[in-house]
Formats: sequence, C-alpha cells, structure tokens
Amino acid sequence: MFRTMLVEDNSSFRQVVKNNLKDQFPSIEIIEAADGVEALKEVESCPPHLILMDVGLPGMSGLELTRKIKASYPNVIVIILTGYDLRQIQEAATQCKADYFFSKGGIATGEITALVKSILLEKGFRVDGSPDTFPPREKTEITPRILKRRIWWEPVSGASGYVVYAGKSRGIFEPDHFAWETTPGIVSKLVTGKTEVIIPDEWPQFPTEPGIYYIGITSKDDLGNQSDPFLLSGQFKFTAPPAPSKGGIEYLSLQGIY
Repeated sequence: MFRTMLVEDNSSFRQVVKNNLKDQFPSIEIIEAADGVEALKEVESCPPHLILMDVGLPGMSGLELTRKIKASYPNVIVIILTGYDLRQIQEAATQCKADYFFSKGGIATGEITALVKSILLEKGFRVDGSPDTFPPREKTEITPRILKRRIWWEPVSGASGYVVYAGKSRGIFEPDHFAWETTPGIVSKLVTGKTEVIIPDEWPQFPTEPGIYYIGITSKDDLGNQSDPFLLSGQFKFTAPPAPSKGGIEYLSLQGIY
C-alpha cells in the first residue's frame, strides 16, 4: 500500500489535506503526525513513500526534519508545504534535499494532486493509490512538463512593455554582471499589453531543469530604455502528467456489418 505521511501541527488544515487526498486516492494509507519528533519516530518505524511536510512544527522544524529524513531515507519523497512564499524558505528547502516546495494553496488549486498522481505512477501504483500490476516507471521514461506558474508584477507608469528574465544564479542580476538581454546564463521574454506571463504556455523557452530560478522583471519605454530588474525567485519542478484513470478493451458487435 502506498504510504503517505502528513506532518502538520494545525489539525484543521491536516484534516483538509487528508480529506482531499482520500477523495482523490482512496487506496492510499495516510499517517498523521503533529510534530517533528512524532514524525521522525513514525518514519524510523516504517518509512512512507511520500511526506507532506509543514515548515513551522513544534519541537523540530519541518526543514530540519526533512534534512534528517533525507539523510537516512533518500528515496522518501518530501513535499514542503508552507503558508509563506519566501525565497529564504525555498532555498533552505532545497538545501535540506526536499523534493518539492509548494504553497499550502496548492491543495485548493489541484497542483499537489497532479504531482501525487505522477509520484504514484513513478512508484508503480495506480492513480487511485492501489498497487499496479506493472513495474514502476523509470524517471527517464517520463516526459517532463512544468506545473504551471504565473509570474506577475505591478504596472509601471510610462512603460510600453516589460522584459522578463530567468536564470539559475542570483549573481547574474547584480549591477556589475547584468547586461539585460546580452547577460550570459539567462533567457528573456518581451511582454507587452499585460503584467503577467504564464509558464510554460506563454514562455516555452523557459529552462526545463528543475530547481530554483531567479526571475528579473524590467520595464521598457518606446525608445528601448530598460530599468534595472525587479528580482523574484521561485522553485520550478517538473512532473509527468497523470495517466488516464480508466480504460479497457471491449468487443464490438458485428451486427449490421456485411
């Protein structure tokens, strides 16, 4: 049975997540823990396949707990859930070897559900959480796609358009290194008429390697002058789309065929 652990001290939110998972994946086993010490004991007793981990836990933070678990059980998949979308937390989650980082709002939007479906298939389970008769998929056989992300910014008076930049290093956006479109190690996209871009639908050239990317946004006038970049950062992860939930082979009647 596919074992999932919810590590969350807020009992109300824990119940919401549990109900959502059970509705989508009725055959999975769900273990609950309200603090880091309790969770670590459960993992040491019987490691789960997947952990949904809150950051702010009593006794031991979710990040420290993740570091300990991944050091001893590297195959356990850890999804960090937080109510804060702070760059420092994202970077710390990556350093602790967390596999994914999501806002808690990802439960409502369905992003986490799509990711769990992908993990089930990767581990050799059906999309409802029951064991599959086929061997687990190899990661290399899964066609990667990015979970959609919306990058947005406030409009700037006098700007005729904006340029959005993406790169793996924060340092390339420093004044001594940033040279707008000619900066080595970044990709860019011109955006006019709006103050957002949807990845990957509107920016298929966005890099496909998972991890934290730094996003710089500049305003541009009619003469081509560009501002210094407004800098953001975010975790971008790639997963396979879920498999169909039903299928079969049926015999068709030959009546009426001559």
